[in-house]
Amino acid sequence: MSKAIDLGRIGAAAAVDAAEGWSAPARGKFSHSEVEEAFLEYVRRANINDWNLYADMFTDECVYIDHHFGTFRSPQAIKDWMNPLMATQSEMRFVPGFHMIEGDRVINYNWNRWPNPDGSGEPYDAYPHTGPVSRYRYQFPCMTMNRYAGNGLFWFEEDIYSPSAYIEVKSAWQREMKRLGKPMA
Repeated sequence: MSKAIDLGRIGAAAAVDAAEGWSAPARGKFSHSEVEEAFLEYVRRANINDWNLYADMFTDECVYIDHHFGTFRSPQAIKDWMNPLMATQSEMRFVPGFHMIEGDRVINYNWNRWPNPDGSGEPYDAYPHTGPVSRYRYQFPCMTMNRYAGNGLFWFEEDIYSPSAYIEVKSAWQREMKRLGKPMA
């Protein structure tokens, strides 16, 4: 029960941080192409298992909100959280379904995806997609919202997803990999 209370406090604090981040004024005027270029680099870094390089896309005083894990306020804090977490799931990829840019804001509807254990649906991390999303059996959606700060950096991120879907999909994928005798991180 105390775990649920802690998660509730983390989520409530993250909601306040998110409201402040979304209501903050833009930190400059940026061309659509500049923000798009930064977003594409963000996607690339999110899919190469180098979480230090990924975290370096955030300003020194950033606000990174994961409603399940909490708020992180520096690239180093992001690294300290992401490196051990993602070491346990190096096969997972973050594949945009679509994204929209408005000023300094980027809204990204993405798929958190593991490869099909039978090898079908390859490549499973292609962006833009090479086929229908339904061909991938182990995935769950996430809304990632960023605010751009210029010079290829973001100062804000908010991730919204279902932690229970994450746990269920990852567990089902691990069971299938084990059943097939395939290695996993």
